Amino acid sequence: MANKLWNLDDFDVEPKHTPREAQRRWRSAVGAVVKNRRRRFRFVADLDKRDEAEKTRKTIQECTVRSL
Repeated sequence: MANKLWNLDDFDVEPKHTPREAQRRWRSAVGAVVKNRRRRFRFVADLDKRDEAEKTRKTIQECTVRSL
């Protein structure tokens, strides 16, 4: 009986960890509408800094592998 009342397709939820490119597109689309971008995105991760940190981690990891 529960299957007749509820359609399970209505409860499909997208994953929390969206791709960075999708986040960039969302921010660029919303950024034109939002009044105070800095305050709006204060607690949202800075994608450029994340990319930079990932490059630094890879560089350090490559250096440690070479030294071994």
